[in-house]
Amino acid sequence: MKHFSSTLLILLLLTLTGFAQKKKFDFDKIVPADFSLSGITDTTAEAVVVADVGSTRFEYGDKGFFLVFERKTRIHILKPEGSSFATIEIPLYKSGSNRERMNSFKGTTYNLEKGEVVKTKVRSEDIFKDEKSENWDHQKIAMPAVKPNSIIEYQYEIRSDFTFNLQSWTFQNSIPVLWSEYSVIIPEYFEYKKISHGYVPFTVNEESYTTQKFTVHVAASLSQQGFQTDREPAHDDVYQPGAKEYHWVTTNVPALKAEPYLTTVYDYLSSIEFELSIEKMPGSTPRQIADNWQTLNDKLLDSDYFGKAIKKGGFISDQLPKITANAASPAEKALAIYDHIRDRVKWDGDLGISADKMPKKVYEDRTGSAAEINLMLVAVLREAGLTADPVILSTRSHGMIMEMYPILAKFNYVIARVQIDTLEYLLDATSPYTLFNTLPERCLNGTGRIISKERAGWANLLKGEMRNEYTNASFTLAADGALSGSCSLQSRGISGNEHRNSFKSMQRAAFLKEFNTDHSNWNIQGFEYLNLDTLSRPFTENYTLEVPDGAQQAGERMYLNCMAGLGMKSNPFKLEKRTYPVDFSCPIKEVTLVRINIPEGWSVEEMPKAAVVSLPEKSAMFKIMLAQGSGFIQITNTLLINKKVFLPEEYEQLKEFFRMIVAKHAEQIVLKKA
Repeated sequence: MKHFSSTLLILLLLTLTGFAQKKKFDFDKIVPADFSLSGITDTTAEAVVVADVGSTRFEYGDKGFFLVFERKTRIHILKPEGSSFATIEIPLYKSGSNRERMNSFKGTTYNLEKGEVVKTKVRSEDIFKDEKSENWDHQKIAMPAVKPNSIIEYQYEIRSDFTFNLQSWTFQNSIPVLWSEYSVIIPEYFEYKKISHGYVPFTVNEESYTTQKFTVHVAASLSQQGFQTDREPAHDDVYQPGAKEYHWVTTNVPALKAEPYLTTVYDYLSSIEFELSIEKMPGSTPRQIADNWQTLNDKLLDSDYFGKAIKKGGFISDQLPKITANAASPAEKALAIYDHIRDRVKWDGDLGISADKMPKKVYEDRTGSAAEINLMLVAVLREAGLTADPVILSTRSHGMIMEMYPILAKFNYVIARVQIDTLEYLLDATSPYTLFNTLPERCLNGTGRIISKERAGWANLLKGEMRNEYTNASFTLAADGALSGSCSLQSRGISGNEHRNSFKSMQRAAFLKEFNTDHSNWNIQGFEYLNLDTLSRPFTENYTLEVPDGAQQAGERMYLNCMAGLGMKSNPFKLEKRTYPVDFSCPIKEVTLVRINIPEGWSVEEMPKAAVVSLPEKSAMFKIMLAQGSGFIQITNTLLINKKVFLPEEYEQLKEFFRMIVAKHAEQIVLKKA
């Protein structure tokens, strides 16, 4: 078979043998019966994807292979909130002068008016482009005349010169999807890794082998053989490579609704994505495209914006003796350097793994991105003679890392790692309130990849991080049911970091207003805080307050919530079934101690019973104890979450665990007038 070369002109014909999109729906044909809600069982849905059908194929042109992606979608808008699905956003990749192009778009909104179907077509003014970043544009389309019970239908085609960017496909959405179908045909010249996500089973999952036929026009050419000139006339070359055809269908896919304690919902949407692994052009040696961990490691170490940045710590060598003057050990030296960098340089909020500015410039400017600050930290630690390396990771909102797939785009953050003897310390200097060898919650997402010539490998990102809160409240109950007293909230670990950052970023009044959202019936009389910048001690919030309706009176009795309003008011887990894990990010310890002084002339008639509830293997434990003293009641409540991740099959048990907590916290203490 002959080589494909730059002399090849525009492809005249590409016939795909055996590739036929399998349609179930007739697009562009809406009848009154389509507006009925038959088949839609989720009554809470704001809209429903009736059909979503896509395909990708390869073609060949004057620049080589390119991809053609086609999509047809029908969505039924059910409620006013569903109108958000009538704004279509199509990402288009670009690099330099090359870019993906939307060749065509056709869209129509259908409404049922007096029994007749009325069409409103998309106009040119409904289509606009939004430049998202250096590498991405988003084509946006606002579907017209959309209201509840509208049906929108659109179709478009994208041509892409980037064969590495074979379109992924998502079979699931935040609304139900009745039919989702995707077909791909890949010639033997390309090998892709297929990466699947989610838990939805396929109705159709087919892989078959076929052939493709490429007819390529070759221009006339001259060749010199000694004194003889040969003329090769223009002609067509025909190529018939083998190909793999993939076809996937899902039906009646439920909406994926996000609940608390989740990294990102995109980790669990049922989808397929592709990574170009090998190119095998005719007559050429196969070319490895995808990185392995070694090549990814080497690329980063050779990069001007990563590996070379961590070699530039000499700018601070004359200051290091002063910075580390009180350090009596390597660990104390690392701590001193970490504290100095953390306190000096302010994070500008940018993520990423590349440094636009070198360490000296970041140090002088006193500001930088997460990558710039932490790569500088690595450089300074090395300059001090410590064994330090950068660690790349994916933040919780960015998605999980799968260790079998070395894809650089999956990483969006850098931290520092110090190794002292056999101990490993992980450091992030972006937050002024993060302790040495702890990470902010956004980083607690499985494992990170150590980038190092000698020590490359994986680092477990969760060390001793914990969400730790202790609440101590003392109230006096008046005969009219009013409560008054004080409440002290102490936060350590992840909680301390969050509370400090929240307090620092707000005006005092805004901070108190946010606190009051969880305690709407509290009248705060006074407030003070302690240890904002003393990280070795808990951040403490002290409130003095009144609660006019702290207890409800009914004749000779008063009814008082057993937690005095400090308990858990609702179950965070509301889904009947959760198809993705519960990820608490780190262990949790919450202790609440409440003392209530009861008024003279009143006595306790009834008090909730103590309770201890544990999940298997002590993965979670809840304990509440109530005691009665002379003129007072004391409640001690403890919640421990010892396991970071609970799998979907453990969800029902975890949900019931929290239901019992809410029910227990809602129980009443009954007081009787003597």
